[in-house]
Amino acid sequence: MMSGADESHPGLWSGSMAYRFRVRFNLAGRVRIQSDRDALTLASAAEDGEAVELRPRDRGVDFGDADQIVLEGGPYESEHGAQEAAQCWVVWLKSALARSNIGADFGGRGPTGQLTPAGLRWLEEESGRRILNDVHGIMVFETEPPPMFAAVGVDAVVGKPGDRVLEMIRAAARLRVSMTERQQLAYDLYSAAFSEGSADARLLMLMVAVETLIEPQLRSEGVVAHVDGLVSATKSSSLSREEIDSITSSLRWLHSESIGQAGRRLAQSLGDRTYGDDERPDTFFRRCYEMRSALVHGRHPRLTWADVNRRAAQLELFVSDLLAEALLDEP
Repeated sequence: MMSGADESHPGLWSGSMAYRFRVRFNLAGRVRIQSDRDALTLASAAEDGEAVELRPRDRGVDFGDADQIVLEGGPYESEHGAQEAAQCWVVWLKSALARSNIGADFGGRGPTGQLTPAGLRWLEEESGRRILNDVHGIMVFETEPPPMFAAVGVDAVVGKPGDRVLEMIRAAARLRVSMTERQQLAYDLYSAAFSEGSADARLLMLMVAVETLIEPQLRSEGVVAHVDGLVSATKSSSLSREEIDSITSSLRWLHSESIGQAGRRLAQSLGDRTYGDDERPDTFFRRCYEMRSALVHGRHPRLTWADVNRRAAQLELFVSDLLAEALLDEP
């Protein structure tokens, strides 16, 4: 449905055409910005040549009650100038929010709901005003005539058949299914992933749940002996004591399988099932682990939201199968 529309401030540029930028972002969690003012002025046209302000998305809503905030600035002579200014101000805003221990979602990493051109035209006919989509993130627009912004909001709920849940509970009781503390911790992490609005965070949380289940085993005697030889060589080297301690500590980790190796072995316990793009469990785990590493280590170019979101949805089923392996043969 359409959310309440908010109005743009009229542009201050006196030329024939001017542009403004607008950035809507959502505050994360329960954190709110506290202020008794309607808007926080970040720059003024008289002193800085541009007027930039931070305010709640909806007029009449106090900062302390607003989880959707708008950063808006202008006027600019060109669309390109407005876009460049928006990108600068977003970087400055993110830095300031991080310093203030405030998380925020600036769009681009989640689904969007927008009105179609026909829907916008209908609203314009009904209101007699210019209507633009309320973009989650950066948008640039002409200042005249001053627009209103409209958004489509969707809250999705997934229903699970009660009879199916009841059958699974009875099957677990009949089979006397048990869970180790490690498995119960993994389930808690798996459950927490459902509360994550970000696809990136959801995939990472699900991978943490998988890694909780992983128990690396010792490598073969030959590998262990080779690693011990490297440790001895390092200890007898002319390196500083600090370097020797650091390197030997890292080498000792090689006595056991890597997380990737142990994870693929764990995945193989799921047998012939397939996940993702018709991938065997060990292949699916490997590709999820590669995606997790790309996110954690900031690989550039950044993975697309669509790819991460799709893989996270597939990973949910993979983790649930690992956790409920004793019930997988139940009809």
